[in-house]
Amino acid sequence: MGKKNIFLIICLVLICACGPDKGKMVQEEKNSLESITRQISNDFLIIKNRIKALADQITSLYENQDQYDYDSHREKYGLSPQGVLYKPEDDGGSAVFVSGVIPVDDRIKRIVAFTSPLDKTFKKIIKELPSVVQVYYNDEYSYNRIYPFFEVLSQYEPGMDIPAFNFYYLADQEHNPEKKAVWVDEPYVDPAGRGWMISAIAPVYYNDRLVGVPGMDVTVNKIIDKYLEGHPSVFILDKTGVLVAVNHKLVHLLSLPPLENHEYLETIKSDKYRKNDYNLLKSKDRTIREMAMSIITGQKKDYAVSIDKKNYRAVSVTMNDLGWTFVSILEL
Repeated sequence: MGKKNIFLIICLVLICACGPDKGKMVQEEKNSLESITRQISNDFLIIKNRIKALADQITSLYENQDQYDYDSHREKYGLSPQGVLYKPEDDGGSAVFVSGVIPVDDRIKRIVAFTSPLDKTFKKIIKELPSVVQVYYNDEYSYNRIYPFFEVLSQYEPGMDIPAFNFYYLADQEHNPEKKAVWVDEPYVDPAGRGWMISAIAPVYYNDRLVGVPGMDVTVNKIIDKYLEGHPSVFILDKTGVLVAVNHKLVHLLSLPPLENHEYLETIKSDKYRKNDYNLLKSKDRTIREMAMSIITGQKKDYAVSIDKKNYRAVSVTMNDLGWTFVSILEL
C-alpha cells in the first residue's frame, strides 16, 4: 500500500474519531445567537423610541397645564393618614401615588391633574408592546402615575424618595447630559412588585429643569420567556459580568445559587441589585471567572472551557445598544 493511501486512511480514522463537525455546530449556534440579539435589538429600539415620544408628550402637557383643573378630578383621589395622595379605586386607568416626602400641596395636585391624559397613552403602549409589563411617569415631587393599576398603599413605602432610585436619576443631567432615552440595563428589583427588571427611561425638561422621568419596564422573566425559550444553553451577561437572564438548566453548571424571582417580604426603599453571587466575574470557580472575563472583554468570542471534567465551548455575541453579551454553552 502506498504512502498516499496510508495517509488518507489515517485522515479518515481521525475524522471518525472526532465525531460530528464541531466547527459547523459552533457556527450554527453563533448564527442562532445573532438572530436572538437582532430580535431583541429591534424590539428594544421600538421601546426606546416610544419612551422618547412619551417624554415629548409629557413636555407638551406641562406646556399646556392650565387646561386641567384638579378640582374636577378631586373625587378620584384620597389622602392617607401618612400624607400619601393616591387613587383608592381602579377606574380602568393608572394607579396614582404621591409619597408625601414633599408635603402634598396645590402645586403637586395640579401636576397630578394635568398628567391624567397619560392614562390613555399608557394603555395603548401596554396593548401594542407585549414585552412591556408596565408604564409610568415619576416626577421631582415623588409623584408616580403607573399602569396597570394596583393597590399602591400596600406596595409602596410612604415618604418614598422616588428621584433617589436608578429609574429616575439615570436620566438626570449628570448621568444623561445628552437628554436622550436610555436603558437601565442592570437588573434591579421593581418597587411596584414586578420582580427583577430593566427599564427604558427618558427625561422631561420644562423651563430648562428636569421635572420628571417616564419609564417602560421589561421583566427578566419576560426576556427569558420571549427570547430564550427553546434556547436552554443561552444566558445573558451585562457589561459588569452580572447575570441578566439564564435558563435553570445552566444554574448548576455556572456554579450559581438558585435564580428565583424576588420575594417582597418588605417594601423596597432603595435601589436593589443582584448580589455578587450572580456576577460571573466574582464566581468562586476560577474557570467560570476566566471564561467570563475573556468573553466580556472581547478577548475571545469562542472560548473552550472544561467544567466538571466535561468539555464545553462558550460562543458569544455582544448586543452593543445595551452592552449585553449573549453566551451559549455547548457540550462537546
